Amino acid sequence: MKKHLNTSITFYMSILFTTIFMGSSFPTGKYLISNEHVPPMLLGGWRFVIAGCMMLILTFMRNGERGILPTSKGNSYKGFILVFVIGFLQTAGTMGLLNFAMAFGVSSSISSILLFTNPLWLAFLAHFILDERLTKIKITSLILGVFGVGLCLGLDETLFGWGTLFALAGSLCWSINTIVTKKVVFDKGPWVLTGWQLLFGGMFMLIMSLVLKEHYTFSSLNHWGWIWFFWLIIPASVGSFGLWFYSLSQRGATTASSFLFLVPLFSTLFSIIGLREPFTFHLILGGLCVVVALMLIHRQPRKNIL
Repeated sequence: MKKHLNTSITFYMSILFTTIFMGSSFPTGKYLISNEHVPPMLLGGWRFVIAGCMMLILTFMRNGERGILPTSKGNSYKGFILVFVIGFLQTAGTMGLLNFAMAFGVSSSISSILLFTNPLWLAFLAHFILDERLTKIKITSLILGVFGVGLCLGLDETLFGWGTLFALAGSLCWSINTIVTKKVVFDKGPWVLTGWQLLFGGMFMLIMSLVLKEHYTFSSLNHWGWIWFFWLIIPASVGSFGLWFYSLSQRGATTASSFLFLVPLFSTLFSIIGLREPFTFHLILGGLCVVVALMLIHRQPRKNIL
């Protein structure tokens, strides 16, 4: 009984800090992009290249060269193709577009709400690709989620802005990536998969940064800028993924994923406190609609919805 209680406390603490660290990445990224004027692709590129390298180095020190070699059904060539595709979709696509959304003026709180609508789009795509039928509850969740997003955006001209489109495109990339990971087998586990996809995705973002002719002198960052930059790399990237995988090992994907609705809530709270973003009625009501929609989706009898 005592052992079960300790395990439960450990799980709830790990999933709580997972969502706190994930939620903190939105206002810290917004601060660096808007206040310190770090270009969005350059910021994401260095963040994920360093975080991916750290994860792979830790794995190499523990398991050796074979422990970090990506393989799919024993084939290293297919393994590298898989982590490259996932890095392109999940890291470069999702997070790169998210950074662009914040660079185009979307607040960090709304960015997080838009990004974490991905289970709603996944439910829609899975109907056609994974043969997972759209039930009445899923359809209700989709309608409620879209309505909530509209409320968060204020149903004004920002609804049709480039920033909103970038954020929603990032959420769609996440959904497509989830379908890829559900259809293709990866042999080495989620930690190694994440390390490689962060590395490849970050490298692609750095290439895009060169194409877009982004330039920034990091020596011009003030002390808060450096603090938040390293926060993005260690707690918000390596820490959040490490705790997330621990949570998955304790209770499984379905239970752990049901807590991810806390991420936009923490992001909104940190944005209001740290960035003094407005705390409006339509943001509260819209955010609640999205949270309820996500909770309804997660209560469906599906595995690995994220």
